[in-house]
Amino acid sequence: MVVNNAVILAAGRSQRFAPFTYEMPKGLFKVQGEVLVERQIQQLQEAGVKDIYIVVGYMKEKFFYLEEKYNVHIVLNGSYENKGNINSLYSVKDYLKNTYICCADHYFINNPFLEEPEHSYRAITRKEGKFREFAVKVSDYNVITDFAVGGENTLCMVGHAFISEGFSKKLVEHMEREINDFGVSHMFWEEFYAKHSTDLTLFAKYYNNDDILEFDSISDLLSFDQDFLVNLDSRIMQNICTVLDCLPKEIINIEIINKGLTNVSFKFDVKGTTYVYRHPGGTSGNLVSRSSEVFAQMQAKKLGIDPSVIYISEDGWKISYFVDNTVDVDLDNNDEQLYKVMEGLRTLHSAKFEDCQEEFNSCKEVAPVEEAKRLMRIASQTKGDLISEFSDIIKPAEKLFEYVKNDGLTERVLTHGDIYPPNFLFTKDGDMYMIDWEYTRIADPANDLAGFIARYDMSEEQIDRYLKMYFGRELTFEEYRHYIAYAGCTALYWMTWGLYKGSVNEDDGFFMFTSYKLCKKLVAKALPLYENKE
Repeated sequence: MVVNNAVILAAGRSQRFAPFTYEMPKGLFKVQGEVLVERQIQQLQEAGVKDIYIVVGYMKEKFFYLEEKYNVHIVLNGSYENKGNINSLYSVKDYLKNTYICCADHYFINNPFLEEPEHSYRAITRKEGKFREFAVKVSDYNVITDFAVGGENTLCMVGHAFISEGFSKKLVEHMEREINDFGVSHMFWEEFYAKHSTDLTLFAKYYNNDDILEFDSISDLLSFDQDFLVNLDSRIMQNICTVLDCLPKEIINIEIINKGLTNVSFKFDVKGTTYVYRHPGGTSGNLVSRSSEVFAQMQAKKLGIDPSVIYISEDGWKISYFVDNTVDVDLDNNDEQLYKVMEGLRTLHSAKFEDCQEEFNSCKEVAPVEEAKRLMRIASQTKGDLISEFSDIIKPAEKLFEYVKNDGLTERVLTHGDIYPPNFLFTKDGDMYMIDWEYTRIADPANDLAGFIARYDMSEEQIDRYLKMYFGRELTFEEYRHYIAYAGCTALYWMTWGLYKGSVNEDDGFFMFTSYKLCKKLVAKALPLYENKE
């Protein structure tokens, strides 16, 4: 059967390879000295397939050079972010004939396109153990008869596929009818095929496990190409080598440890020591001040609150020692842990910074209500007029914060700004580390205590326990009123933080709705305390 063309799908993010895919798409990784997608293009062209379509989305501009270098066609998929690769295939529906379908990050040991296909097929291999690929069953006539997402000790789909012109025509007809149906747009194209497998016949074409490589992790790549990190054109690797005075090949055991709400972090070993690299998220610029973070992080190291940090840049990347032998954080039930947290906060809040007053004064200084309104204005670009929508809680919070600013208790200190249990590490030896200083700012000490109260639905007893542990005594009425009011205003900020995150299609946090309810509750409680009402 004469092959008309090929489609290479290259639109996705490949999150399992973060943070390196924050710098370039996985299909542009250089493996064994060759760029993955270029090797595949060359193999197709070697087999006589000249008409090649590359469907791009994430960092699409990095693929543009291929058009001139290899005379291929670049096709843009604008919906790659929140939809499955069925949309990538749909974007080239007009070109589907006798067509190879490939993914940009596959590595074929031998050229699989040299043998002329006889019918529509999917590359298949047998995998032992559990796997996340698509599992299949095959009839005695080598027709794929059953399909499942993930499997164990069975046949699975790998690598490429070939679809005939007749198959393509039926597939396009189904896509045109259903692409906007509920759930369809989030499918992989293989799932969509399986939905119509009674009408679309795919044969199995068998390969050995080591014929087609689909690298699932950095470790997989390194096991195949030990010089992968050496050849990776990565600022991340350059940063690590510069700070730790090492070679790329000495960086081993890379493992993602946190895909955080703002950043991604991975741990790695160099010369027997384990470190953590923190890479900043793409939308964090609207949320944090990196210069303030740099100042606070290094001051925290001097104060002994976070001695793990080694280096932090104005760009937001950071290298720290990996804190091992940690234990669970349970501040609600562990008085010893809570005392150490509050001791750390008191140390921070009482620091004077006489030798670096200019740097201290240059740190970000914001009030929670005004910062919340700023984020609402940004989020309103995609979510509608949020200022008007939430005016019923914004206006009381504004009124309350005016009272707070003028109650005579406001101080101007360095605060962490993102105080909640995940930002504390405790070791089995009882050491405490206060980490993640991105949201640091000059504010009232209540800004940090509010971090607990504004994101968790605490009882009155729990709130009293936290405040008393910080003060080391009973609070006066004025102090209690001040801290509860600040928590109510801060709850508005964290609710709005979630709205902003949602507006840029990122995880909006587990506390957005809780903070919304707490804002209403705490503001309603604190206002009468200032207005002398029951």
